[in-house]
Amino acid sequence: MKKKIMIATNLYQVDPVVYASQMNMMYRVGKDLTDWEVFFSAPWRLPIDKARDMAVQNALKNDCQYLFFYDDDMFLHPNVVEKLLRRVEENPDIHIIQAKAFIRGYPYDPMIFKFVEEDKLQLYVDFEKDVDENGLLKVDAVGCCCTLIDCELFKRTPEPWFVTGLGHTEDVYFCLKAKTYTGNIGIYMDNDIEVGHLLDRPILTSYSRNVLMKMNEEYDLNQIWMPDQKFVPSIKDAKEPLAPTKYMNPIEQFSKIEEAI
Repeated sequence: MKKKIMIATNLYQVDPVVYASQMNMMYRVGKDLTDWEVFFSAPWRLPIDKARDMAVQNALKNDCQYLFFYDDDMFLHPNVVEKLLRRVEENPDIHIIQAKAFIRGYPYDPMIFKFVEEDKLQLYVDFEKDVDENGLLKVDAVGCCCTLIDCELFKRTPEPWFVTGLGHTEDVYFCLKAKTYTGNIGIYMDNDIEVGHLLDRPILTSYSRNVLMKMNEEYDLNQIWMPDQKFVPSIKDAKEPLAPTKYMNPIEQFSKIEEAI
């Protein structure tokens, strides 16, 4: 009997070319995973935490062993899913694993987090020095832009699994809640598997990150490729309000947050 995996995203893009490209990419993923039964969840423009919870519910209903999340502004080769599956299958200590990815706004920090104190969670900016000889880095939380999760965590962690709050994103919330309910789980980044954030024209990877950093700093520009609602024209203006490195630890607030939703 084939093992099962749920592949999930939340479709915000309205460009039909982008949509068609994603469908083609997921077709290739399903075609290549010959030893797996593949399910898909792709709601249209739901709140991100609700879309993720819906994907979990669908994964559990279909008895999936794994759930793979990717964001619709990510550029990834179809074999990334297979590579992450291989990592988890070969390493029983891994329960959540994310490919290497960077946040799409300056200063393009990595989408991984670590505790520097008991109640202080920070972006893992200086991660390179801690990557082990196998290309793995143990972290305390990840974004879910390109992430594989063992579905056993969802069975052991009560709903809701993903909640977006004022001081935390929905993916960080799940990582911390899962650790609270299931103990010492393994959350990792795979430094050998990299995916890119789409920035309209350039794709944010390790190489382009260095180029974009130089362009931003030398010409005092911020988010020149894809300005969003937080856009400010100057890096000098952006450094203070748009460079948060400390995130609220929601562990002590699970019950309060969930009572309010």
